[in-house]
Amino acid sequence: MAQAEVRHGQEIRADLPGIRVNAMGRNWFTGKPNHRGEIFFCTMGPITVRETTTPGDGGPLPSNVIVQGLEVPADGTYDLKDVLVQSNGDLRVIMDGASRVVPAAKPAETRQTQPMFV
Repeated sequence: MAQAEVRHGQEIRADLPGIRVNAMGRNWFTGKPNHRGEIFFCTMGPITVRETTTPGDGGPLPSNVIVQGLEVPADGTYDLKDVLVQSNGDLRVIMDGASRVVPAAKPAETRQTQPMFV
């Protein structure tokens, strides 16, 4: 968030690429509400800020993250498009009617080359 110059108190609409989601428990993907999973932001790529709806006050960003409304079909890495991000009290990532979740593009496979001996 700091790289995208998101400030405390700010509200933005943004794209968050490369969010990793892991299930917690075997019934995670049953479609029932309140199932929990682990969300990893350490795999996230650069944030694209689409719009700033509320200016920030320059204070430090909160360290606690709350994700609301995220639904995925399976474990994996996803791009969160056009999400609402609020940074006051907690850092809230909110999926709403404008938001989309798409599977993240897989990185190109690295080719293994055989060593050459002379």
